[in-house]
Amino acid sequence: MKIRATIVKEFLLLIRDPGGMALIFLMPLMLVIVMALIQDAPFRDYQEMKLDVIFVDNDSDSLGMKIEKAFTASGNVHLIAVKDTAEAKRDVLSGNYKAAIILPRGASESLRSKTGDVIKTIFINMGMATDSISVDKPSIDLQLLFDPAIKMNYKEALSSALEKVLANVQTEWMLDELQTQLSDGTPHKKTTKIDFAKLVSIKENYASKKKERMMLNSVQHNVPAWTMFAMFFILFPLAGNFIKEREEGSMLRLRLISGSQFPVIAGKFAFYFGICLIQFMLMIAVGVYLMPVLGLQQLILGNNVLGITITACCVAMAATGYGLLIAVYFKTAQQALSFGSISVVILAALGGVWVPIYVMPETLQQISRCSPLNWGLESFTNLFLRGATTVAILPDLLKLVSFAIVTLAISVFIHKSRTIRN
Repeated sequence: MKIRATIVKEFLLLIRDPGGMALIFLMPLMLVIVMALIQDAPFRDYQEMKLDVIFVDNDSDSLGMKIEKAFTASGNVHLIAVKDTAEAKRDVLSGNYKAAIILPRGASESLRSKTGDVIKTIFINMGMATDSISVDKPSIDLQLLFDPAIKMNYKEALSSALEKVLANVQTEWMLDELQTQLSDGTPHKKTTKIDFAKLVSIKENYASKKKERMMLNSVQHNVPAWTMFAMFFILFPLAGNFIKEREEGSMLRLRLISGSQFPVIAGKFAFYFGICLIQFMLMIAVGVYLMPVLGLQQLILGNNVLGITITACCVAMAATGYGLLIAVYFKTAQQALSFGSISVVILAALGGVWVPIYVMPETLQQISRCSPLNWGLESFTNLFLRGATTVAILPDLLKLVSFAIVTLAISVFIHKSRTIRN
């Protein structure tokens, strides 16, 4: 009865406080939407490289065709054919394009000749007779021009991709030359062509049992991250009402009723625990239904509904327990709200709410494992993206429950200690 009365009282206090209602429900929703929109481009930028690159093929032979074919198949680089080298340089220098590939005249013929010389050198070293080779052939000066303002990850990715294409072409031609030499140098002789590219193939996929293509994006990161941030900010109305009751004497009147301390704590915990779960459901609804309307990806929840529910309850317990500890420990609302807000922001930053853990320095990655927001965020990431079972996320859930129990126990102890002293 006393617990129910406390829950009803907290409900009445909350609905009579428009500012508190906005802080708990409206502001978190706006925060999730704004952060998802802001971080959508950086997440896409990090995951997908899309570049328009000028391609000047002065060679007009097989090497240029192979380069064009390889980049077309990749889908990440769109080659734009330009005839004039000077025009390509001007476009890159002006920033119209981020890069240009310039293939010199005679590149294919020169590469074939050099490839043949490599094979002939191998035969000579093996003591096998072959034609003479020229050691003074000039190098192939393939140019890769970059806009000075290009991002470093784009620059490195494009350079690596071009080197890979050239290496594949060299390997293919080297094997062709080797087969020709082994067939006594008679190209007219019928030989079986070996396609070495078919010996090993690479199939790219994600280590997930789900059929849909899953990856971390701004919605998958920001919705659970800022949901937990909002749940931990439950300390504002909780601490505010608790300290207000203490300052107005309501708490003193409750102390006069024997055995009333625990029901008060339990009632507040139960009420704000429920508020946290309502916050969670609203934020998830925003991720599932509103984000696609705004042009963002839809939040994918996965199939483990039980795991999501348990995780939400564990995070709500941890957030409410922390809010109670702040409310009981500090004597004034200003102290409680100042320390509470700063501490939640720090825990959120360390826990990976602001930026994903994997982009942090190694030292901060180690420290982040001590944040309760990290425990919750990792659990949601495992559930949403990796299709984890409830057993797999059990260690993080136990940490959240333990954190809640410890903070609640300390809150009760401090509250009873001050009751005895007073």
